[in-house]
Amino acid sequence: MELHFHGATGDTTGSCHLLRANGCQVLLDCGLYQGRRSESYARNRKFGFDAARIDAVVQSHAHVDHCGKLPMLVRAGFGGRIHATHGTRDLAEILLHDSANIQVKDAEHLNRERWRERAYVERCRDGRPCPPSYPNAVARGELPPTEVVPLYVDEDVDATLPLFDQHAYRAWFDVATGVRVRFHDAGHILGSAWIEAEVTEGAKVTRVVFTGDYGRPGQPILRDPEPLCEADVYISESTYGARSHPPFGDMERQLGDAVERLARRGRGRLLVPVFAVGRTQNILYALARLFEQRSIGDVRVAVDSPLASRATEIVMKHPEYFDEEALSQWVKWQAQSRLRDRLEFTETVEDSKRLNRDPRPYVVLSASGMMESGRIVHHLAWHVASEDCEILVVGYQAANTLGRRLVEKAREVNILGHRFQVRAKVTTLNGFSAHADREGLLAALTPHARRASALFLVHGENDQRLPLARELSERGFARVEAPEDARKFVF
Repeated sequence: MELHFHGATGDTTGSCHLLRANGCQVLLDCGLYQGRRSESYARNRKFGFDAARIDAVVQSHAHVDHCGKLPMLVRAGFGGRIHATHGTRDLAEILLHDSANIQVKDAEHLNRERWRERAYVERCRDGRPCPPSYPNAVARGELPPTEVVPLYVDEDVDATLPLFDQHAYRAWFDVATGVRVRFHDAGHILGSAWIEAEVTEGAKVTRVVFTGDYGRPGQPILRDPEPLCEADVYISESTYGARSHPPFGDMERQLGDAVERLARRGRGRLLVPVFAVGRTQNILYALARLFEQRSIGDVRVAVDSPLASRATEIVMKHPEYFDEEALSQWVKWQAQSRLRDRLEFTETVEDSKRLNRDPRPYVVLSASGMMESGRIVHHLAWHVASEDCEILVVGYQAANTLGRRLVEKAREVNILGHRFQVRAKVTTLNGFSAHADREGLLAALTPHARRASALFLVHGENDQRLPLARELSERGFARVEAPEDARKFVF
């Protein structure tokens, strides 16, 4: 058996791990790299393997950094089966179509930039003054390429969806010769799973566990993650390998405090950049409890993301994934909820623009979670320079994103090509994260340290995964790897 790590090595995006056995090739996840637009395009346009020779994909969950390259895989010749839970399949449909739309828009943006640079180079060649912002291209004497092709489009998503096979938790299924798999509840987002694989090569049986994104106990709505089983090889995320989350109760209290600050101002915005799947629904759940427990003034709530609205509909249709408390709240929601009287889901761009013109105090939940695209960017452009605005950061912010710059207290930021002074209050509540923290990962992995032959840490920046690697080595893992590239590991 061989393992190759083609993504999420030293960062938290692009999860894609290749398992080879018995002449077959199986992918564990097939995710997009997310970051700066041009860098993301360059990194995503290649796989590092022949897509047509992949026999199957086993999908841990529906977040785009884990499933976002599936249509590109199909476009490149993959014709096997994509194995997922029912919840993952339903969420993947809307997330992949949204991603295709972003691919098209990003390609249009990059093409406009390249045409502009090309025109400036031609201008300088003619002896006319050249703008100082393009010295490198002029020095090279190069004409930049003029066309960027989207990684995939809606038609590729349509070709991908029929390849999904859906499975319940804890039910074994075959994915390739000598490779069988079953899903276990990971407690991260709706339908998320950690993966148990049994690889048989002749008389040798190797058990592999891939955590996907491993959830945390006590998370709203979902059941707690199931404990990991015994295995020979573990592949674990390490997003928060060196950090501890405060309790969810603390987060709900601080969210309530932020809403009350907005109510006391009587104007302005509480902007909550959210991931459409998971974080949106958790915040809405917390707000519903808040309005039941506290007397809040005239504050409206808007979910300004068609994708988040559709994701919320899907979550509400899958109560089989809920814990007991959420099932009780779900029943109450069907009858009556104080939040429902204040809540609206916007659909059109005009609806979104109207929110910015509305003088009433609003809590606005809007995608994307790292503030790199989507409607939240326009809300930030309207309000980031206002002292009547508070930005509530409730999720992980990757390096080189607008969200990371705001968290790091930048005094000035670039949004939509314009510079803005940051006068808004920026409050970070990382405790809403749906990832296990350091203690959660240690608790999940440590019981298996003595038996396992190897542990691979992925999906974490090195300041998080390397301290975790050292700690797990001290706790008994004989071999802990933090892969940096797609080199071969043989078992």
